[in-house]
Amino acid sequence: MAYEESGLFVKIKDGVKAPKGFHYMPNGRLMSDADHIAINGYLEQTITSVNIDTRDLKFEGEQRDITIRGDANAVFSIEVIKNDNTYYDFETKTFTATVKRLNKKLVGNSYNTSVKFPSASNVNYTINIIAETIHNVKTKHAEYVEFRNADDSINTNKTTGSNSNILSRILYQDALKELSLGAIAPSLTDTTTATTSASSSSSNRMVFSSFADSGVVIGDKVTGTGIAADVHAIVTKINPDGDNANEIEISVADSASDATSYTFTPPFNGTTPSFTSATGANLFNFSTGATNVSSFTVTVTPLTGRTLKVIKTPSTNDLVSIARVDIGSAAIALEDENTSSDSVFFRWPVDNIANLSEGMVLDPARSGTGANTTTPAFISKYQTTTSTTQVVESDFENEIKNINIIKVDVPAVDSYNNPVTTVDRNGRITAQAGNIIFNVQQADALKSDINVKIYAYGNSGIKRMTGMDVDIRDVTITSSQVSTTTSGAVDNSTTIGLAEVGNVSAGMTVRGVGINASVVNPTVVSKSTTSGAGNIVVSSAQTLESGQTLFFDGGTNSVVIKGTIEVKQMTLANEKIYFDLERFLSAS
Repeated sequence: MAYEESGLFVKIKDGVKAPKGFHYMPNGRLMSDADHIAINGYLEQTITSVNIDTRDLKFEGEQRDITIRGDANAVFSIEVIKNDNTYYDFETKTFTATVKRLNKKLVGNSYNTSVKFPSASNVNYTINIIAETIHNVKTKHAEYVEFRNADDSINTNKTTGSNSNILSRILYQDALKELSLGAIAPSLTDTTTATTSASSSSSNRMVFSSFADSGVVIGDKVTGTGIAADVHAIVTKINPDGDNANEIEISVADSASDATSYTFTPPFNGTTPSFTSATGANLFNFSTGATNVSSFTVTVTPLTGRTLKVIKTPSTNDLVSIARVDIGSAAIALEDENTSSDSVFFRWPVDNIANLSEGMVLDPARSGTGANTTTPAFISKYQTTTSTTQVVESDFENEIKNINIIKVDVPAVDSYNNPVTTVDRNGRITAQAGNIIFNVQQADALKSDINVKIYAYGNSGIKRMTGMDVDIRDVTITSSQVSTTTSGAVDNSTTIGLAEVGNVSAGMTVRGVGINASVVNPTVVSKSTTSGAGNIVVSSAQTLESGQTLFFDGGTNSVVIKGTIEVKQMTLANEKIYFDLERFLSAS
């Protein structure tokens, strides 16, 4: 054995093996091992470090190195035990029901070996480094230094040394996890309503009692009593004359009733993929223990009657992850905060602050979990300052300077002395109550809301929220060409009948044989219906034949995003990330 060559107890001399329990002295005489130890004691040797990569093993299997350092004559054994009670055979490099180990090896200052793990899922392996006592050599591990997770549980893989002769490491080999890459429009998906304060007849103007919390934007489709859905009435202006913030202008003239609720449908409503639809999304099966690289395709399709326009090519910064929090029953006022008679507040208790951080965005939706939020807003520290003067002395004159002194400084996220209640197997905090502060005061109506969305953008934001390191590259974005045919002849008119108007929107330019583009191609002003056969109104009179093919630019009914995604440190649970469509597409 290796230890017999160490110059310690000599068990074989001139080809003759010493009797059991004896060894040869330098003079060639035999001596009892026990007597020698009783007289001289043990030679103590130390294993100073054990280096094993304890990240999750790849689903498909992989080889992991083990490096042991310490005193040259330190003796150790290694056993690798799978959770089905099979043992790694270092010779065959397979697992077997027979107890096996790498037995009694000398460190020799540094010893390297490896373990070949097969493809598997939902298993774990315990690696035991055993400090051995052999003859007059007693090996021990370095001093035990305990590492505790935030919930006070012991992290075996981060603890160093041992207070026994065994040091353990645990490796996990998880099942493949699902990562969904979809798309959302956070502020332009949910419908909202508003109530009129006056009636109108054959007019493109509507007046409402209040828009204060409606979130209505240009591009919303208006439906309700007197304004049928197939009319496709679109909000074109808010406060068109600059004298009434509750007045809107719509794309068609129609009649509206007084004191009647109307629905406003934003331009991305019904677009897929979405929060609630995986249509067009890309689903991956990724290993928690690998750097995962894959091509992706995400197909974005608007609701019939809506079109999309590409503003730019998306990047990693346009990806977003979403956490959900439950808001406490009452806000917590900050020092020096003006709460306006207890109606608005910066700081709010939530059920879980784990992995939330400064800069993450509060839900901007107009309904649902965003109905009571005041946005745009993001998580931010709270700080107030006060001004004072300071006299700066010099050799010739004194200078009075105005300086700002920080008066109140509260972190964006704080535990408020709440304990960590849950960590994952890697020690990452997953549950802890606490407080978050927004840069914009939130109305008291936010209290007790549940599942309020918090958005984290880009590589750094997603990594802080999920632990996942994600990047996309080689991204391309392509649009389909919108075209249709005329349903009848047109004689010097701005009204053109089309076989299908569903993919045509106001603002698109029209080209084709017969289109008079003496100055510029005409643009679509309005259309008579959401989809199907209908009429469009263009910006200049045209003369066209029936059945003529027309092409519409400046919008599309389908956008395809392709590229390569790389994910390191895949999460321990299935995960969803999204393209934020509002960052690189417009909808009309």
